[in-house]
Amino acid sequence: FADLPVQPAYDVGAVRARLEEMLSKMRTAASWPWKASTVDRYRERVWPALIAKLPDAQEAQRFRAEIEAEARRLDNA
Repeated sequence: FADLPVQPAYDVGAVRARLEEMLSKMRTAASWPWKASTVDRYRERVWPALIAKLPDAQEAQRFRAEIEAEARRLDNA
């Protein structure tokens, strides 16, 4: 069993799709598209957990930077 490749217990494509969906919603919004408690939960748990599941460090950094940029914009809206 030691030679078998490790497979993640989640679908990386679904993680990417969820992040893209959230980013799309943020990009098209003039203000936060979710209530404050949801935004807090996304910031504290959801986004970090999803980003951590991405196997490519550069892709993870890109998502992190894009989410942070949109969050700053929406915070200032």
